[in-house]
Amino acid sequence: MRSQEEEFTAFYTGHYPELAGYCWSLTRDRELAHDLTQEAFARMVSRWRRIDDPKAYLYRVATNLVRRAWRDRATDRTTIDAVAADVRDSGHHPEPDASVITLRTAVEALPRRLRDVVLLHYFADLSVEAVANAVGRPAGTVKRQLSEARVLLANELEALHD
Repeated sequence: MRSQEEEFTAFYTGHYPELAGYCWSLTRDRELAHDLTQEAFARMVSRWRRIDDPKAYLYRVATNLVRRAWRDRATDRTTIDAVAADVRDSGHHPEPDASVITLRTAVEALPRRLRDVVLLHYFADLSVEAVANAVGRPAGTVKRQLSEARVLLANELEALHD
């Protein structure tokens, strides 16, 4: 029988690369992805004994950390945009193309209830049941929310191409 420390170490070793890849796919920043991955595991270790579905819990924590990083970056972007506007107004630089949108931007624009299930299912590659466990919703609700999110994302991305 393995000790809890051995169990956690085995879980950490087995899931670290996968979670770091998930965080990187959402942030596109290697250092930030590793920082968020470490933070997610650090938050998990103190609750290790009480977690029913460790993988779902881990991805939920990581998703929350990524969203916080996005908000922090948005705040930074607001400051940078204000400075850039001052520079633009002085006539030194052209305005960036505002029509460019990415899938990430479209996902960020989803309501939180939909964004969470999309990130966990499509980016973290969790099953519908694992997502349901992570977000505390019935699997049927998660399926409906994934369907709703796909429609919204398709409309957003289609509007871009028109």
